[in-house]
Amino acid sequence: MARFRQIYLEITNVCNLRCAFCPGTTRPPQRMTPAQFAALLSQVKPLTFQIYLHVLGEPLLHPDFARLIELAGEAGVPVAVTTNGTLLGTPAADSLLCPGVRQVNISLHSLYGRTVGDEQRRRLAEILAFTRRAGERRPDLYLNYRLWNFASAEYSDETELNVWLSREIASGLNLPVPAVTAAVGCKTRRLCGRLYLDLDTRFEWPERIPGAPENECGTCHGMIDQLAILADGTVVPCCLDRNGVIALGNALTTPLTVILDSPRARAMADGLRAGKLVEPLCRQCTFRTRFKFKGAPVSGAGPVPPRNSEGDIP
Repeated sequence: MARFRQIYLEITNVCNLRCAFCPGTTRPPQRMTPAQFAALLSQVKPLTFQIYLHVLGEPLLHPDFARLIELAGEAGVPVAVTTNGTLLGTPAADSLLCPGVRQVNISLHSLYGRTVGDEQRRRLAEILAFTRRAGERRPDLYLNYRLWNFASAEYSDETELNVWLSREIASGLNLPVPAVTAAVGCKTRRLCGRLYLDLDTRFEWPERIPGAPENECGTCHGMIDQLAILADGTVVPCCLDRNGVIALGNALTTPLTVILDSPRARAMADGLRAGKLVEPLCRQCTFRTRFKFKGAPVSGAGPVPPRNSEGDIP
């Protein structure tokens, strides 16, 4: 039985955007080779239901992206891809329509800007064109438009952008899309078929700050439903550890099962199941406040945080 709902494989940490909401990483630019990716696939396949090709970076920038999708398909590992949507008009995007790709998340909040300009219009036109192409070639593919720009659960202060997005999506895809300037709670809306609009609030990337307030109680997805492997093979407990602060080992040199059975990894997982934050980074992470500890685990399973934090639709 799979141990994790998903495992993140960061095939590259290089991005072609510098979004205000993304702090980037202190790690040097890097990308996995196809051989490294294949080696990691064989390790994660028995442990997870699917892989996400993302932590930081834009996956479609990887020069061997098509080959990596082929390798995942040959291994029988379902793939989800998170993209900023800037390369959906390039040949690399055709690989997203391969049968092994289960879900594509498109970050519409990468279109942030004080006003709507020509570049935003061009990029959204490519996103809509890809959506239409996916609907024709892969009607079974889940497409998830992410709009994580809400200041609170009820209100987004990016009014101009959201009104424009709603209008253009409705016009470009010929379907009704209500204006998303406000929502009663953040939620996922099915627009049509397997196309969804995922609304959520902004979040802060965790940062270890000496002297900052800490909280020893809480839980999250890390080491319970997910873990991540960075572009150099470093194993971290969650998709938000962008700098590899909680480096549990390197899966390119040490078997992943050995890493997960290490004292540090076990202590972290056991702590999160019990609602206790062991690692200093976790104690200062504000993202953990989105998850409520639901009591003692049943049959060895950890608490199940809300589904919507990663926008995994089905």
